[in-house]
Amino acid sequence: MRYLYALCFFCFFALSGCEEEVLYKACVVSEPTQNIEWLRRRVQELQKSEYCQAVQTGNLNGRTVFVLRNCDPAVNSIDAVYDCDGNLLCYAGDDTCPNFSKEVRELRVIWTNGK
Repeated sequence: MRYLYALCFFCFFALSGCEEEVLYKACVVSEPTQNIEWLRRRVQELQKSEYCQAVQTGNLNGRTVFVLRNCDPAVNSIDAVYDCDGNLLCYAGDDTCPNFSKEVRELRVIWTNGK
């Protein structure tokens, strides 16, 4: 019976620990827009745009991808999809990635120029 109490006691404390702030990590780094060199340079270029620009990250076929996109609703553009090394994989929605919106998972904005 003591073992049962000990087990319950252990489970209670193991499961009731303090919550930690979740840092979203992509390509094994936190803050990829600052810590991945090619992406940092692209963000610096996008910051100068007169249009709304954004960088998203997600998971495509088991790997981390970055989507550079124009977020201005009045501008018709195609989103570019890159891997962690800065290689262009495809353009979301055209023949190179026709099912991107269905296949990408956990897509979230990690940077925007706020315009």
